[in-house]
Amino acid sequence: MRKDLTTGNITKTIIVTAVPMVLALLVQIGFNVVDAIYVGRISAEAIAAVSLAFPIMFFIFAIAGGIGVGATSVIARYIGAKEVKKADNAAEHALLAALVLGVIFTVLGMVFGKQILMLMGADSLLDLSWDYLGVIFLGTVFVMVFVIVNSIFRGEGDTKTPMMFMIIATVTNIILDPIFIFLLGMGVKGAAIATVISNIVGCVSIVTGFMMGKSSIRIRPRNFHFNFDILKKIFAIGIPSSLAQVSMSLSAFVMMRIVAYFGAYAIAAFGIAIRLDGIAVLPALGLMMALIPIIGQNIGAKKIERAEKSAYRAATIAALFSGSVGLLFFLFPSMFVSIFNTHQEVIQYGVSYLRIVPLAYAFIGINICISGAFLGTGNALTSLFFTLLRVIILVIPLALLLAFVFNLGIIGVWWAYPISLFISAVSSFLWFRTGRWKKAHHLHKEEIPEVVA
Repeated sequence: MRKDLTTGNITKTIIVTAVPMVLALLVQIGFNVVDAIYVGRISAEAIAAVSLAFPIMFFIFAIAGGIGVGATSVIARYIGAKEVKKADNAAEHALLAALVLGVIFTVLGMVFGKQILMLMGADSLLDLSWDYLGVIFLGTVFVMVFVIVNSIFRGEGDTKTPMMFMIIATVTNIILDPIFIFLLGMGVKGAAIATVISNIVGCVSIVTGFMMGKSSIRIRPRNFHFNFDILKKIFAIGIPSSLAQVSMSLSAFVMMRIVAYFGAYAIAAFGIAIRLDGIAVLPALGLMMALIPIIGQNIGAKKIERAEKSAYRAATIAALFSGSVGLLFFLFPSMFVSIFNTHQEVIQYGVSYLRIVPLAYAFIGINICISGAFLGTGNALTSLFFTLLRVIILVIPLALLLAFVFNLGIIGVWWAYPISLFISAVSSFLWFRTGRWKKAHHLHKEEIPEVVA
């Protein structure tokens, strides 16, 4: 149900809104881990085939997630402005976009999927990889709708309901994976079927809950009036948000290629380090996703000062959490690396990473939260710029420069991270403090015609 995020203690509002988001992210990670564990037990070729499909799946999820962020931001600002019918109308447009994009991705995937896998170098793994991806494409519509309905709940300040339905989908996947993969002997295709069914269960469950009144947003198909301006507002935030997610994946790929120059053990250590980084930034990501509806509602209610204070408070909390995790990694690096691998050279590379990069974890917490604040205000391009600054513009050239021009080797690659994190965090924070976001992207009553109830 709708929650008013424009009143009450700011810190409490942030934490209460963010905790379900953090738990939902943990559940989502669990969903992926379970799949990887079961597929890994089939064969090395099986996990390689699924790994080939992952970048394509990530692109679809990035588009869905981006449109979801756009829907959350727009709906939250309408709710804050007490424009209930316009919030309903924005939700209807977001669902329409989800359905259309889901169908488009399914058709394009089924027609060109194999060719894309070949371009990625599938070769001997093509049939196995297509066994997985071909099934996944058939469930794209359900994924899109699932994500968008989650985003509608978040736009009205309800982060507990999406968490509950994420748990339902994950538990379903955990139960179905061994049944389809091993009991029915379907292997990789069985893993895909289990994933699609779990997404369908999650989608049907959350849509049913939505229609039965768990949300205060109302969908009225008979009274729906298509308005391109609403879609434009959603996509104006959604597309940059999607690009930001894609850029992070691209950055990881390029940095992995740079690290590969130093050998297999360096690659293994970097892979472990990325997973540890993900744990450290999890609270910041939850806070960022919570900030979007908080900032949105307060902007809509014209409580600009409260919106600004919320951004600073969330950034402070994120810096403390991420910084504390970074301190643990810094103090006990070999212990954390050895959880994943006990090879001495892997541990050495991993320790060298954890003695440098975690020093800047507090700054990544700040950067992520300020980016979320920009999304909440509707300044998606600004958010995209500071994300690109952190993951592409600074870190990749710095890694090449320090490693190969200044001959610092792998240590130079590691130092590229804290330097880029510091610069991007400070610059995004200072830009937010200028207050230019206060003058743009506000929703006004006259922008969208009233929707007949």
